[in-house]
Amino acid sequence: MAFPAARQAVILPGLAVVAAAVDVVSYLGLGHVFTANMTGNTALLGIGIATGKTAAALRSACALGAFVAGAVAGGLFPSGRRLLASCLALELLPLAAWYLWWEAHGGPAHGAPRYGYIALAGVAMGLQGAAVTRLGVSGVTTVFITGTIMSFTVGLSTRLHGDRLPNQSRLGHVLQALVIVFFLLGALAAAFVFKHEGARAVLIPLAVLAVLVPAASVLPPADAAGRG
Repeated sequence: MAFPAARQAVILPGLAVVAAAVDVVSYLGLGHVFTANMTGNTALLGIGIATGKTAAALRSACALGAFVAGAVAGGLFPSGRRLLASCLALELLPLAAWYLWWEAHGGPAHGAPRYGYIALAGVAMGLQGAAVTRLGVSGVTTVFITGTIMSFTVGLSTRLHGDRLPNQSRLGHVLQALVIVFFLLGALAAAFVFKHEGARAVLIPLAVLAVLVPAASVLPPADAAGRG
């Protein structure tokens, strides 16, 4: 599905902030587990198994399973102009439940509540990852940015000898740079707020999503992007 430049520039960097903030809060508050970046989380799962750290392995396995469940749910939405808005609106629900439960509990928890927090965050990130994947924006991911950094770096270097990656333009490079920068800004903001306010750092991704859901609904769809 085509995704016009106006929506890319508004929504994808914002989603990078969401993913970065969720990962930072998960790592700092839920026992050093990633709930958005499944590359790092899978490595942590392997480390936990190899070193006999059962609790760490279970946290990573919980995050991985929840992420996959969220991705499956995101894949079930019908294609169309409401796909992104629908996935992001659904993503708000587990993140809101995560924040409210954490606030009610009074802070980071151990045992079953911790796995509940991990599962809620993982499902939300799986939904976001599925939505962005289905948009088909070349060289851009938001729940992890290794691929985005690679596409940005290789794309620029190939242009030095007059070549370019398939389906990549100068506008694509700008978008990739924005996603990388906003991911870092999201991580910095979440880390700072978590240090001083704890679970209230979850308000960062919630606030960003609260803006992106209506933006995804009202910005022009792909078939209108090239007209006028």
